[in-house]
Amino acid sequence: MSIQPGVGYTFSSSSLGSNLNIEQAWREWDSTPPFVCSPYKVHSVTPKTGEGGSYVTFDICPGTFNNLMPQSHDSVNEEWVYIDDLYVDTEFVLDFASTSTSIVYLRVGPDSTTYAFPPTAPGTGSDDPYPRIYSTGGALPTDSDTYGYVAIAKVTEVSATEYTVEQYVTGSLWGDRLKTGTDTARYYYARI
Repeated sequence: MSIQPGVGYTFSSSSLGSNLNIEQAWREWDSTPPFVCSPYKVHSVTPKTGEGGSYVTFDICPGTFNNLMPQSHDSVNEEWVYIDDLYVDTEFVLDFASTSTSIVYLRVGPDSTTYAFPPTAPGTGSDDPYPRIYSTGGALPTDSDTYGYVAIAKVTEVSATEYTVEQYVTGSLWGDRLKTGTDTARYYYARI
């Protein structure tokens, strides 16, 4: 057998067998798991400083609610954007509201005229019932006849530059809204 010597190794062969000499030590195995973007995964939590002072941004992987792609508010471009169709400079800002934790959540409600749950197309304004992603530094809002809420993740500030993410939802969601009589509407969610 004949193998030519190369960069970083030599090869010799004789009647006693073959010898491959690697001149450099073996590289350690990379035990870091690859990043997997599962639906609604909150990641890349990053502290930043801008015109308005310090703030913290996050990214979220696309996921659907009743086969609809939710929107989130892009703080740079000051508009609602679908979470699967983002601009290069899109920033979603976490609300820490003087606490060390922020809850990222999905808000959805029925159409105000047809009562379809959820509406099939987004409207305008902050009171639109189309599925939208928000964050709060307080408690998760309470369900009402107008909106249902589901916590997606909780981000906790460990230090000025370090944050941990406790992920609650790891897949797309299907939801139902039940409203009977004068009782407050009830919302049910299932991972799909």
